[in-house]
Amino acid sequence: MEIPSAKVQHLYVHVPFCAAKCNYCAFYSESGNAAKMEDYVDALLLELEQSASQLAPKTIFFGGGTPSLLPAPLMRRVLEAIGRACSPSAPLEWTIECNPSTVSTEKAKLFREFGVNRISMGVQSLDDQLLEMIGRVHSVRAAIGSYEKLRAAGFDNINVDLMFGLPGQTMEHWRSTLAKAINLKPEHISTYCLIFEEDTHFWSLLQRGLIKPNEEQELLMYEMAIETLSAAGYHQYEISNFAKPNRECAHNIAYWEGKDYIGLGPSACSTVGNLRWQNAPDTDAYITALREAGRPGESLVGRDRRARRPSELSVGRAGPTRRPPLAYEEPLTPELRTSERAAFGMRMNAGIPADLVKGRWDKEIAELLSAELVYWRNGRLTPTKRGILFADEVAAQFV
Repeated sequence: MEIPSAKVQHLYVHVPFCAAKCNYCAFYSESGNAAKMEDYVDALLLELEQSASQLAPKTIFFGGGTPSLLPAPLMRRVLEAIGRACSPSAPLEWTIECNPSTVSTEKAKLFREFGVNRISMGVQSLDDQLLEMIGRVHSVRAAIGSYEKLRAAGFDNINVDLMFGLPGQTMEHWRSTLAKAINLKPEHISTYCLIFEEDTHFWSLLQRGLIKPNEEQELLMYEMAIETLSAAGYHQYEISNFAKPNRECAHNIAYWEGKDYIGLGPSACSTVGNLRWQNAPDTDAYITALREAGRPGESLVGRDRRARRPSELSVGRAGPTRRPPLAYEEPLTPELRTSERAAFGMRMNAGIPADLVKGRWDKEIAELLSAELVYWRNGRLTPTKRGILFADEVAAQFV
């Protein structure tokens, strides 16, 4: 299978810096001083330049870490470079994740100046005690203040992230947070159940028996979110995501639909054609490798498009790669990509096209139909309301 010649339409940029590590977070992040942030930006722009010829982004997503933690002058450099890479066509959706403690009027105006048109705010809770317990560095007041700054700057597409299943969180806590979030009138709300990830503070507490999940209450909280947000005019289009009409996150939908994407920055993943790779989660190594490379040369996706063995992809025997160190890289078979497309597609309320799965998973689909977890609708295999509640079990049938 050859890599498609069409340019990649989805770009992810990982900014690895955080003011503090949250107790639940397993994403790659670290504290960073001004000098290290500047070195990171230098390296990022080199990596961007080597991939620019392969990009024509329709969606861009800055994640982290905390992208909004970058000082305004450094963020301006990144935004300018992204703008040049996307020229002459502007992306249809450009999202930047923001921590409420790092949103300023200056940064909000800067984002708008360069065409950022969507903000995702990691609010997580609208209860000060819970925010302190999970290790967030902002208060409810700061979250609302930051939201108002973004509105004042002209943003009309804002997502608010919320979490449930937190230690000590009651049904009333969750009901109150949902009500307060709805009152802000964001265009999009994401709700995530706490997952105990290894190498997090909460994982340590779990292993010591100091906290434990309450699956029955988590399910009730999830059902409350679906009912409450639906009544407020938010359409659930994916298991964790609710949007006002035409405000769904196009970038995330691209992931769930198995589209190609390129990721830049330490720990960022990329999937292009029959290849997948991840940059090593090591900011120092990332900076060093790109600094030593100097001016970038050919990118991975810009070289010979024939499928290569992983060893050939990483060491660049056909010439200088100018690439950051990799955590892994792997070839992808058409069968694997189809399997992933089916599994991730079943996260969405719209489901997946019938021709994607018929003849491949007939037995599994029959079992799901019998359990009333899915149904056929308009030529698509679609999760039922119960199937949405047990989406992981449904998706597992296609892996």
